Amino acid sequence: MKKIFILLCLCIIMYGNDFLSPYEYGKALYKNPRGIGCIKCHGQYGEGAIISYIKQNGKLKPIIAPKITGVTFDKFEEALKLGRGFMPKYNLSVSEIVSLYIFLNPHQ
Repeated sequence: MKKIFILLCLCIIMYGNDFLSPYEYGKALYKNPRGIGCIKCHGQYGEGAIISYIKQNGKLKPIIAPKITGVTFDKFEEALKLGRGFMPKYNLSVSEIVSLYIFLNPHQ
């Protein structure tokens, strides 16, 4: 929790005089961070969604992008930096990751 507080403080300092707030920047990034937007898989507000289906043992199995709101900052940051399964690895700066997190978790 201390780590996220420090990152949020840094983000506020870095964006203090900028045109876009961290929330607004996060919203823009969420729609298209690097060619493919988070919104396409995780839904409009990070609620998660079925991406597609694959056939496995003769049955259709959904490929699900999980809900990404309410997760810890550390888990969120790790998923963006490392990628897993169908999740691509993104090369985002710390301030971009913090802005995305603020957009997805505005009441934290």
